[in-house]
Amino acid sequence: MKVLHLASGNRWTGAAAPAFAETEALRQAGVDAHYAYVGGYKLQQKIGHHDFAHPLIGKAQTPWSFLRTADAISRLNDHHRFDVVHAHLTYDHWLTLFAARGSGPAIVRTFHAARVLRSDPFTRWLIARTDGICVNNDSFAAMEPVRRRNPIFTPPPIDDRQFTPDGPDLRSHYGLGPDTLLLMAIGKLSKDRGFEDVLRTYALVRREIANARLMIIGHGEHRPALETLARELAIDVIWAGYHEDDLAEHYRAADILLFTARGSDEGHRAVLEAMACGVVPVTFPIAGIPALLGSLSESLIASAGTPEAAAQKVTGIAHGDIAELRRRAYEQSQEFSYARAAERLIETYERLTASSTLRVQGSRLPL
Repeated sequence: MKVLHLASGNRWTGAAAPAFAETEALRQAGVDAHYAYVGGYKLQQKIGHHDFAHPLIGKAQTPWSFLRTADAISRLNDHHRFDVVHAHLTYDHWLTLFAARGSGPAIVRTFHAARVLRSDPFTRWLIARTDGICVNNDSFAAMEPVRRRNPIFTPPPIDDRQFTPDGPDLRSHYGLGPDTLLLMAIGKLSKDRGFEDVLRTYALVRREIANARLMIIGHGEHRPALETLARELAIDVIWAGYHEDDLAEHYRAADILLFTARGSDEGHRAVLEAMACGVVPVTFPIAGIPALLGSLSESLIASAGTPEAAAQKVTGIAHGDIAELRRRAYEQSQEFSYARAAERLIETYERLTASSTLRVQGSRLPL
């Protein structure tokens, strides 16, 4: 089987990382999988050395750039004869339909955010001409306009070569002792990303647990406002900045991940990465989280989306058997390993490519 994934994000955050992870997972499983992305950015420095990664998508999303990119994808398809082209963002979806028109490969689309699941004519037109629909958040499966298409839940794959409990951590780098209860939050420091709730949760936890500390990983324009709030709350925060290559070492330093708001990609990858490093996530009741936590949901999801409810969970965990919760969190994370991700995708692709109803006179019909 030959598969091409497309993600037109120009940063590792968002859809790019899980799309690339699916490509790597498939390759580890023996599938000839390739990845097309936007060239000319830091992302190319990170993944450009891979011969299966192709910087074909133009920087500018203009009509002329679109046509050039679609032609490049068509030529790549002519060379490799892909069985499946898998798009991750709306721009990729249009590119795929244009480049793989006619009796070309099966077309699959993953939806990464609820905001793009609209019922406008253009979205419905795209979906009607797509062979398979995936969602990286299981709550999307019931949404219009995909619910009648039996969407496949494909959560973000976690690279267990990087995200594992085994390995060094950075506690000593930040002057943290073994008895410190380290809370962590991660994400872009923007408005409406829940960091105010993180700070308020930590302030409440500090009233009960004097040796608790908070580390925030990420950067963004909202940091000055968050620093002001931290001073008003009289709390000391470790502002660790953005980390990528040593992210696992940061996770392993933590005891508990605070997750209070969805990100731009709603697969909640940070929760899975933390669990794979043996970190216990405490989350607000956010759509899609129960599918990731499984039997741990009741223990780790706050009863309400408030700092008070989250702090109550944190203090309960800190005073209980946190080592056992770490073990269970790690075990749950294995459901999202590369191996399991590849199994889900291959099963989906094989079903699609084997179906005799995919193409009728060059058109694509819903399954």
